Amino acid sequence: MAEAARLGYPRCSSPRIDFITVSANSFDLSSHSGQADAAKRLDAGEVAALPTDTVPGLAVRADLPGASGLLAKVKGSPQDRPFTLHLPNLAAVKKLAPVLPPGLPAWLEEYLPQGMTVLLPKDWIQLPAHLDWPWELVGLRLPTNPEYRDLTDILGFPLLMTSINSSGEAPLEGHNLIRWLEERQIPYARGLDQFRDTIPSGILAFDRLPRVVRESPRSEIPLPGKRVLILCSGNICRSPVAEAILREMLAQAWQVQVEELESLGWVIASAGTFAMTGGAISDHSYTVGQEMGFDLSSHRSRHVDDAMQQSWDLVLGMGQNHLGGMPEGVAEELFDPSGQPVPDPFGRELPHYQTMRDHLIEAARHRVAVWSHWPQDQS
Repeated sequence: MAEAARLGYPRCSSPRIDFITVSANSFDLSSHSGQADAAKRLDAGEVAALPTDTVPGLAVRADLPGASGLLAKVKGSPQDRPFTLHLPNLAAVKKLAPVLPPGLPAWLEEYLPQGMTVLLPKDWIQLPAHLDWPWELVGLRLPTNPEYRDLTDILGFPLLMTSINSSGEAPLEGHNLIRWLEERQIPYARGLDQFRDTIPSGILAFDRLPRVVRESPRSEIPLPGKRVLILCSGNICRSPVAEAILREMLAQAWQVQVEELESLGWVIASAGTFAMTGGAISDHSYTVGQEMGFDLSSHRSRHVDDAMQQSWDLVLGMGQNHLGGMPEGVAEELFDPSGQPVPDPFGRELPHYQTMRDHLIEAARHRVAVWSHWPQDQS
């Protein structure tokens, strides 16, 4: 990179002109030679301007010492300003975050490629040892622009990126964008001046609980949790205990309070296929709940027909006899992902309820683990 581009980016003293995008400082990402040129510049530590699926961005090799400081200098930003890690594909995201809080991997797989920037706590991400990351949150982007994808497919490193503009100003476009880059001698992909009326990505931060940093320009993005209904026969033995266990495990996995789960989209409830509405939990189920620290005294049974007045993403049955007949679009599975039914202890002694509880604990642990892995990796 030219010394001026590293050490202050002086403005050109030549008369103002309208630059065209065929410049000695530009490269054509539609050609193999242009991709190789861009990759060589980035590998050498230069800042380069690239297309994304939203606004074009300034990019630098993320694993270089001082990469964030270099971008900050270009923009005139504070040195501690956070930037976003732009990745080539979903496989790269999975490598950085092979296990996440339940529901988040499937949510990222669907929504990260839709013009979203997602901020995750650094301790959720397995950053490479050589990647200096001074911020508490890691911003992730997965642009779907074909030229961006073609270039990043041949790079052996991630990119740190930010919008093209001086600090505090709106992202540039058209001839103003090219002029800004030329003045700073920043190499750029040809055609960036054709990006007009583009909208920056939405930004959603997960500081344990979700926080909208910038509204998505697309339709409203749902939360990562699921609405789960757990079924047994009478809704007084198995399903209320399973409901309490699953809710507690989800809260622990997300490191939030049980009462905060709905803020993540998680709604867990139970019902019975032959339940009498308003029945109290069985004595032994209450006891095994107490042994785990749950107070289930307020539980009241309800029939599945009443529960189905609400919408559910997933119905989990204690046995196959509790599944079937759900509305279209509602998935059905056994509560135990291994496919084993949970025997009904109704009318039996406490040890049978304790066995039931232990089965529910293992099944819930397995299910939370499934939700914490990427869909293709779930087992």
